[in-house]
Amino acid sequence: MSEYQYYEFRTTDRTLTATEISELRQLSSRAEITSTSFINTYSYGDFRGNPDRLIERYFDLFVYAANWGTRHLMVRLPVRGIDIPTLEAYAGGGFSWWVKDEFAILSFQYSEDGGGEWEDGERWMPDLAPLRDELLNGDLRPLYLGWLAGVESGIDCAVEPDEVEPPVPSGLGSLTVAQSGLVEFLRIDADLLKVAAERSEEHAVTAPTKEQLAVWLKSRSAVERDRWLFDLLGESGPATRSEVLLQFRQSLRKKSSAAIHVSTPRRTCEELQAAAEESRQRAIQQAAEMAAKLRNTQLDQLARNIESAWREVQQCLDAKKPSLYDLATRSLKDLRDLAERDGQLEPFQDRLRELVRRHATKKAFIEQLQNAGLKW
Repeated sequence: MSEYQYYEFRTTDRTLTATEISELRQLSSRAEITSTSFINTYSYGDFRGNPDRLIERYFDLFVYAANWGTRHLMVRLPVRGIDIPTLEAYAGGGFSWWVKDEFAILSFQYSEDGGGEWEDGERWMPDLAPLRDELLNGDLRPLYLGWLAGVESGIDCAVEPDEVEPPVPSGLGSLTVAQSGLVEFLRIDADLLKVAAERSEEHAVTAPTKEQLAVWLKSRSAVERDRWLFDLLGESGPATRSEVLLQFRQSLRKKSSAAIHVSTPRRTCEELQAAAEESRQRAIQQAAEMAAKLRNTQLDQLARNIESAWREVQQCLDAKKPSLYDLATRSLKDLRDLAERDGQLEPFQDRLRELVRRHATKKAFIEQLQNAGLKW
């Protein structure tokens, strides 16, 4: 199988200029370029551009996926609307960030040694794009998920065993559709996520209501409100909106600690891994117990109809249709399991030997019995 690489860049707050489109075209003659996106797929060779530089200069979102296991999401946000200390708190694992001019670039990565898997890069941008608005609205769950991706991932973003987890955001047990997409994109283990969410408050951060914003805006000075309005009508509109929402969130955070729940004590990567493995084994055990319970129920029902089951086996063989041998073999396996459970294996073996003796010429049937592990 040939290699597969998918690159997609997208703008959300503006459209590309004709000059910018011309500059991007110089990077690839075959890329699909629109006023808001740049898409390229490679089966052989590599992209000549630098994704970091492109998102710094042109785009708000970037998705990369390769069939050898690497996945990369970048989100560009106006730095005026981002709480830098919060980004610092979550840096590590599969999440990193940097500032370039008036933007903060958030990077979410998963890297695994492997290859040859099927990868559909086109699906990821629609799934993940809403994360940008969620981050601008102060939702910290994507940041924690980014860190968590490094707990069990490949060498490029692995977390050291003694590294302590960042603050656990609220609502980790009830993710948005986009955040569930991020979990899949970063291949975060379900048991690991379940364990991490045990220390998370149920209340999730949501976008502010109009009523909340109206009350808060009235508390600000007229001069400040006028400046915001002037900026919102200009080129810095998106950045100003982010700044206003950040100040709004900070004012709420002073009144409530619901946004972040700091685990006491906070867990190390090793502790999270151990708890996830315990959860995984517990789930396996529960599934095995449920399967055993169901099997016992099936055998109890068979025990009430043993002779009928033997007659059905005989009818399948008397019909002399090889297509019915499989049904006969499955019924005999059930009868064998029932006999083992109830301590009646010897009588079962006697009846099976007699059955085999009478139908010894049916080679296909005899072969099926042997393949099924039925001995006589």
